[in-house]
Amino acid sequence: MNAFATLRRVDWWLFLVTAALGLVSIAFLRSTTLDDPRFEHQFGKQALFVITALGIAFFCLLPHYRHVLRLAWVVYGAAVLGLLLLPVFGSVINGSRRWYALPGFSIQPSEFAKIGVVVGLAALLRFERRVTFANSLLLPLLFAALPAGLVMVQPDLGSSLVFLPIALAMSYAAGARGRHVVLLVVAGLGAFVVAYFTAMHGYQKARIDVWAQHWTWDENARGARELLRGPAYQPWQALIAMGSGGGLGFGLGQGPQNRYQFLPYRSEDYMFAVVGEETGWVGSMVVLLLYAALVFGLLATAARTRERFGRLLCVGTAAWIGSQSLMHAAVCGWLVPATGLPMPLLSYGGSSVLATALAIALCLNVGSRREPVLAGDGYR
Repeated sequence: MNAFATLRRVDWWLFLVTAALGLVSIAFLRSTTLDDPRFEHQFGKQALFVITALGIAFFCLLPHYRHVLRLAWVVYGAAVLGLLLLPVFGSVINGSRRWYALPGFSIQPSEFAKIGVVVGLAALLRFERRVTFANSLLLPLLFAALPAGLVMVQPDLGSSLVFLPIALAMSYAAGARGRHVVLLVVAGLGAFVVAYFTAMHGYQKARIDVWAQHWTWDENARGARELLRGPAYQPWQALIAMGSGGGLGFGLGQGPQNRYQFLPYRSEDYMFAVVGEETGWVGSMVVLLLYAALVFGLLATAARTRERFGRLLCVGTAAWIGSQSLMHAAVCGWLVPATGLPMPLLSYGGSSVLATALAIALCLNVGSRREPVLAGDGYR
């Protein structure tokens, strides 16, 4: 199939949804950096990131995705190697070693590790026919656990949690039994409890503790004022921003929590809170609907794809974007403990924007081709 025929079969609606989220990101980056000299450089950089990512994504539509299959283990190995070398060559920023600092920009390998896991798992599971607990769930989870563990020790608990829904969704799509998936989810919750008492850093435990306490606060709550000046400060300010936006919000650049800098890290970890404050319930729902359209569009592509590697790529990417977006929105509403997780395509960060755009482009590449398949489940 020539390049023109391939481009005609691309789902351009999904590409437009991706571009729309990129434009929303640029608009709100302008809002969050307005009158704040510490972050004024972020607006220009994010515009460059979005334009570059969309341009690279477009050209990734042209070569056949089978080339990615051939390089699947190289992609996964490079992702793991990038994480392994962080303790040696990575830079410490805000107490965490998550980035490689380069002149003018930095690279966060945990974002590209998500692509590595999706591609690697798709290659691992594409020929699996014997549906047992070990080969359909345990092996994929161990496969994803290596990069997840390396991300966790940076420390970056939020990003490490994203690997679990990716692995579970792809395993289920590859044939794992539903009861086994539920069993592992329960086991994962138990492991999280054990990690709370044995492996978590003090600040991570403080975030969980203050989140659990805030459900019981009232006007007579003892110690709440001190907590709101400490570990509860950021989630509380985000909750104020979300609640004060009302139906239509204060308008771009007019949100008090944003404009007067009450909300730290608002361009990254709490971007959706700024959306809620400045565009209200209506704007928040529009953004969430864009993400829903993107995720369900990727799943629809997976449903139309008979070739297993391509199908699993789409399922893994949908699980990644869907779970991370929901986790970010839930953090902004303080429905879950603060995790420091960016919203894909929306929050500031070149690595996040580029990795997400590349994954979506790979799925669009899959959807633009109809590969002949002889496997039995290719006809379901």
